[in-house]
Formats: sequence, structure tokens, C-alpha cells
Amino acid sequence: MNVRSLVLGTLVALVALPAAAQNAVGKWNASVDTPNGPFAMVFEFLVDAAGKLTGSMSNDFMGSTPIKDGMLNGNDLSFKLTFEGGPNGPMTISYTGTVNGDEVALVSKFEGAPPGGGPAEQTLTATRAK
Repeated sequence: MNVRSLVLGTLVALVALPAAAQNAVGKWNASVDTPNGPFAMVFEFLVDAAGKLTGSMSNDFMGSTPIKDGMLNGNDLSFKLTFEGGPNGPMTISYTGTVNGDEVALVSKFEGAPPGGGPAEQTLTATRAK
């Protein structure tokens, strides 16, 4: 392998990570169906150069909750939300998903029993806020 190819490959890799990270950065609107009707939420994603995903989820009912343990690897992301003060103590939901243009396909999984006997896992789609 010559030096020119090595330098070109390194430059392409350095440019690709920030481009993928920028694809996830921003505000995303989502909603899940509940027995009490739709539950709207807004995710705000921030990503550093190492692929660490931070930000928050907010809605009118619960306020803002910080994202924990977030990672972005290419277009795949994962993070957790922990809600204090649930009926049985803190409640954690893990999310995994894939960014595809102006949509993020997400799967949420309750760690432990979901409140009210709801589903332990749900799929949802978040769309980029305009």
C-alpha cells in the first residue's frame, strides 16, 4: 500500500464520521400509542466527534429527560432514558434505532415491567422537526 492511498483512506474516514453524526443531530418528533391515546415526544440529539450521543427527550407531560449511555455508530444509534418517580421507583427505557434521512426508526424496550401492563417493546418512527 502506498502512502497516498493510506492518506486518502484516512481522510475519507475522518470526513465520514462527522457527516454521519450530523445526520442524527437535531430535533425529532415522535409519538407512541398508549391506552390513554397518543403520547407525543421530542428527541433532541447531539453527537460529539467520538460518536457519543447526548441530548434529551421532552414532552408536555413529563418535561425534559436527559439521554444516557448514548452512542452513534454510522447511522445506528442507541441510548437510554431513566424516569424518576415511577410507581415502582425509577423506570429505564432502552432505545435502538437507525437514522435514514429525515426519519429515525426506533425500538424502545422497558428494562423491567412496563407500567400499567403495557407492551415491553414498541416500535416508533421519529421525523426531523422542521
